[in-house]
Amino acid sequence: MLTWSEQFATGSPLVDTQHRMLIEKINHLERLLSGPPPSKAICDELINFLGSYVVTHFKFEEQCMERARCPAHEKNKQAHTAFLALFGKFKERYAAEGPKPELLRNLQTAASDWIKSHILSVDIQLKACLKS
Repeated sequence: MLTWSEQFATGSPLVDTQHRMLIEKINHLERLLSGPPPSKAICDELINFLGSYVVTHFKFEEQCMERARCPAHEKNKQAHTAFLALFGKFKERYAAEGPKPELLRNLQTAASDWIKSHILSVDIQLKACLKS
């Protein structure tokens, strides 16, 4: 489970709130996988939410970085594009295979690792830009 801490803070309350929501949904997926196999309807709902939420979040965060003239702006956009490609491949497999626990576990692990690494290496660079 990922736990929000101040080390993830970007200096933007809205970006941080959105990150908390993404972490909560990734953790929700992990909790689903620790019990009996979740229904396809529950998995569909969670995956559809994640798919639309990351697009909205990425767009907002990129605009925020651009307005703040953050030097990590381009790196951030590239990382978002790469994550969306990864998520797109997952959705293709999910459409073909359904909510297999192994597939869902791969998504949960990849999303958890990605968001933690991304926030700590790219997104936190926004903090210095918002202070200036």
